[in-house]
Amino acid sequence: MSNVLALSIPFFALIFLGMFARAIGFIREDGALNLSKFAFFVALPPMMFMNIAAGTPEDILNWGFFWRYELATITLFIVTALLARSAFCLTRLESGIFGLNAAYPNYGYMGVPLAIMAFGDAAALPVTLMLLADTIVLLALTAIFVSDDRGGPLKAVGEIGLTLIKNPLMQSAILALLFGASGLKLPLVLDHLFTILAGVAAPVALFALGATLYGQPIRSAAGEITTLSVLKLVVHPLLVSGLFILIPGQGDVWIKVAITSACLPVAANVFMLSQVYGAYSGRTASTILISTLMATLTVPIF
Repeated sequence: MSNVLALSIPFFALIFLGMFARAIGFIREDGALNLSKFAFFVALPPMMFMNIAAGTPEDILNWGFFWRYELATITLFIVTALLARSAFCLTRLESGIFGLNAAYPNYGYMGVPLAIMAFGDAAALPVTLMLLADTIVLLALTAIFVSDDRGGPLKAVGEIGLTLIKNPLMQSAILALLFGASGLKLPLVLDHLFTILAGVAAPVALFALGATLYGQPIRSAAGEITTLSVLKLVVHPLLVSGLFILIPGQGDVWIKVAITSACLPVAANVFMLSQVYGAYSGRTASTILISTLMATLTVPIF
């Protein structure tokens, strides 16, 4: 337990340092936004590129890992979205965003840094591939679920496609897959540059996350926010753990990364998508904040 706390406390301390910096006025909202942009567009993509490109074809095409994890993701999304319709009387569009809150972990700002800090460089490939697979699956599910409220499935899929194309982490992952398959090696200069950027990606991303979350309003609808936080932080990791325990056959590091990723709070990208769809934005922002704060307690437990 002491080893877990020794890892998790510095990790979440970086998030709280970002919040503290905003609280005392050391960094303002525009500064937090610029840090987030640096992490998301400049530092994290090279880190993901290097780790995916270094993977073997056998690891990259680990279909057994993917279907186990995505089965948990799809199940949680569908059940949660239906729950939102019946229990909270949300619209179909709002229910789709509700399901996205419950099933989409914060890979970019937390998952990749935490996995590498916890399990070493060997964890970078599985968590990055999970980001790629989960993003495609969840955004496709959301597009299908909300299509009736968005002018039909083709329009919804088109909007999601544009979102994927514009996402630098997705671009980096796809380019890395193509580059790795080519058998080429990065020039030494680029390799050194990417290594430097990869080194600052985790601390900057976590600090920026805290600075960005500070001051987010806590909206009403406490029942919905609490339900989402429990689904994301407790039900999701239990579901993933159950599948990997009941259906063995994966490496220890891959299993640990899957469970750790499922423990993560709601992804910041969900707020962006809620704004794209024009639904459930306020409660999504509140859920991201509350689930991130609660994760300081739940992640070390799992």
